[in-house]
Amino acid sequence: MSASPKILTLAAGVFKVLAWVVIVLGVISYIVIFSTQNSQSTSAWIGAAAVITGVLYFFFFFVASEAIKVLLEIRAGINKV
Repeated sequence: MSASPKILTLAAGVFKVLAWVVIVLGVISYIVIFSTQNSQSTSAWIGAAAVITGVLYFFFFFVASEAIKVLLEIRAGINKV
């Protein structure tokens, strides 16, 4: 049994939306952490870690979304042959 292309298309869209949500939350957490720091170097590291983590998750979800789209295009091409 194979998954329906509609479900996979939906999953690709969900991954892309999740990627953008993660990057926005990473930037917001960076702003919040740096705006509330009391001249402590540890909060600067935590803010940097939040941004780096957000960027890594963004790339992961974005690449997963694009990979699903490529696989769907390959499947469509195979079905035409």
